[in-house]
Amino acid sequence: MKKKYIFNRWQIAYRMPGMEKYKLIPNPPWGWAADPFVIEYDGQMYLFAELFLYKTERNGVIGYCCYKDGRFTDWKVSMDRHWHLSYPNVFLYDDNIYMCPESYQLGEVVIYKLLNFPDKWEKVCTLLQNGKYADSTFLKYNNENYLFTYKHALNTTEGVLLLYKIEEGCKLSDPQIISEDISIARPGGKIIYEGDKIIRVSQDSKGGYGSGLVFSEIKSVWPQYEEKEIRRISASDIEGDWSKKFIGIHTYNKAGMLEVIDLKYTAFSIHEYLSQKRIRKVFLNKFR
Repeated sequence: MKKKYIFNRWQIAYRMPGMEKYKLIPNPPWGWAADPFVIEYDGQMYLFAELFLYKTERNGVIGYCCYKDGRFTDWKVSMDRHWHLSYPNVFLYDDNIYMCPESYQLGEVVIYKLLNFPDKWEKVCTLLQNGKYADSTFLKYNNENYLFTYKHALNTTEGVLLLYKIEEGCKLSDPQIISEDISIARPGGKIIYEGDKIIRVSQDSKGGYGSGLVFSEIKSVWPQYEEKEIRRISASDIEGDWSKKFIGIHTYNKAGMLEVIDLKYTAFSIHEYLSQKRIRKVFLNKFR
């Protein structure tokens, strides 16, 4: 089996109360799903995720499905732009849905408001520009709002975790540099509020992209940030009813009693190889 035909893929799994093991959510036939975020809205539980399309030049769009009658509905597209989208950080404010997706290729950190479900989004706030920012995540602490974002160094998994205070009018303070350690820096999901504990979820990329997740309790935020690591998990720690061999994990989220994670596996695909080869040829021809 030739290595050039082997591709990394992701799939989302969920767990509800009473379920000892996680259960997989089927990927759409035209792509795979990662970066799961859940939100409860209008009496329904919605799951938003990156959908990586096998055949397009952009690859990533934002999709959604709904939890009904003990299962998730089929995937549908919610946001499609002329650049790659991922990490759909969705949240509620004044009974409206907002989202701050990763727009790495655009070089911006932007908040969108959902005007009409499921796919009419309006840009309402630009927080950062002119940088390669990833996995931006919000924190509320002592009635102040903050933004974590991971700023990439060139085209690698390396980078630096920055923390900004969000001020009036979508303005940001000067950042704190939190960490350059790729085993803990990059965000891996929303902040978890459990009683008097505030927990940051992050990715462990030291052994490669998606090696694991880290959970750290936040002890102080501003002007000096401090956190304490409390747990690390890998794909092998996740129990589920499946026959696939999963080799990575990099996102965890929870809303109400619904927990979601994403799991990495490899797949053999001549079709995907030919598609990517065609796409590379199209791009090269643009510059000849």
